[in-house]
Amino acid sequence: MPPLPLRIAIPLGITLLVFMFFGHASYNDKYEINQHIGRLGVGKLLPASHKAKPKLYIPEAEYPETEWINGVAGFNYFHNLYLTNGTFLIVTSNPDALPPGGISAILSGLSDPDDKYHNHHAALEDRLMVVTPEEAKERRLLRKAAVRKTGISMFFNDIKEGTQSSFLNHYFHCEMFLGAWRVVTSAGETELPTRIMYRAEGPHWRDKARITTWFQQAVLPETRVEDTSIFEDREKSQMTFLFDKIAIADRWAAHRIGQDVKYWNKANADLPLLEVPTTWMDPLRNQIKRLVMAEGCKVEREDPKVPVVVYINRQLTGRRLVDHDAKDLMNEMIKLDREGVIEFHNAQMETLHRTDQFCLALKADIMMGVHGNGLSHQLWMKPGSAVIEIMAMTGFARDYAILSEMMGHEYHAVHYNETFTPDKWRRPDGWAIGQGEDFHSSRITVDGKWIAELIRGMAKARIGVVEPSLPSY
Repeated sequence: MPPLPLRIAIPLGITLLVFMFFGHASYNDKYEINQHIGRLGVGKLLPASHKAKPKLYIPEAEYPETEWINGVAGFNYFHNLYLTNGTFLIVTSNPDALPPGGISAILSGLSDPDDKYHNHHAALEDRLMVVTPEEAKERRLLRKAAVRKTGISMFFNDIKEGTQSSFLNHYFHCEMFLGAWRVVTSAGETELPTRIMYRAEGPHWRDKARITTWFQQAVLPETRVEDTSIFEDREKSQMTFLFDKIAIADRWAAHRIGQDVKYWNKANADLPLLEVPTTWMDPLRNQIKRLVMAEGCKVEREDPKVPVVVYINRQLTGRRLVDHDAKDLMNEMIKLDREGVIEFHNAQMETLHRTDQFCLALKADIMMGVHGNGLSHQLWMKPGSAVIEIMAMTGFARDYAILSEMMGHEYHAVHYNETFTPDKWRRPDGWAIGQGEDFHSSRITVDGKWIAELIRGMAKARIGVVEPSLPSY
């Protein structure tokens, strides 16, 4: 055994060598050491690279100019938009770099109470201004510093006026949120919104069934939801706010100067004009997918080679099939299921828990039903899926056809035993043909055998479709 001093010296020397090595590495090989830490998992606590947070308070000398990124009438996306005293300010040296239609395409004022059609004029300077940096400074329109609002904001301008609804308190009118999301993704950006801002009061944007609030709280749990009280707080704060990224949705701007909107009376009718990747809905779809899978939903097919058909059954509602046709349709679907052509799900959505509804939507390769809100669930199907919408033979409404076009789904509007093709949707003057007398009735008819053959072909074309895998966080 070595003498005591030597026994102390050996481990002390080793300790000093280790200390010297890591001390040397920490000064000269810091990046390499951090790489090793990252691979070992500790990097979750000590990331290899640090992204500096943007300044929360911006001095006047550093004010960036506003950029209009993209949009269509009623749905516009900006970077660096200012808000002072309740007025949005587009601060730019190039006022021509705005959407066609200018302010009228972006934001609306209140309607004329004497106008029976409730038309809304373009926003005046109390709501939206376009100014140069010099003019903003000369007129003292902005404070000497701005409070930055980071992330993506979505602002919804519609409000209840007298007896006229804001139209936000209806689930299908997620069309406004959908439009804001599409204009963001058309700019190549896919981060989920940091905040959703309403000018309307809570009761005027919350739908009766609370699907909108369920979606916000369950699917966008980290998104802040602000209604008119927060907007008024900012207005009265005597401060300038700078929104890094903000989408503005305004129904009346879309109706006022939209291209296709007037023909269909749908604010979202021009949204298909915004080019997006086929995966534009994936960030939202993946959120829903994570949620329902956490509850035990299996989103894959029972048999990988058998496509899933979800029938939105409306027989408990007013707008429905005649009983005989409803029975025949069910029998034909059950036959296809037993043959192994399809995996069939008969879904009365009003009887299902919300996560179960969305689970079925995620599963579906083909969705079918009489015209109604349940067909909004096509938003959560895989890209390239198919939709069959059954309507009374006397008319047509483009509501869910627009969604199908935006999603890139195969779409069939069905009148009894034929596809009602797009060339028949309009009158000779370009306007929609209208819904007709029986559109909302319980007298809607369909040929179950014809539908079965249509679905047989659709299913065959989708045998090889695979549920996309979830990206890692």
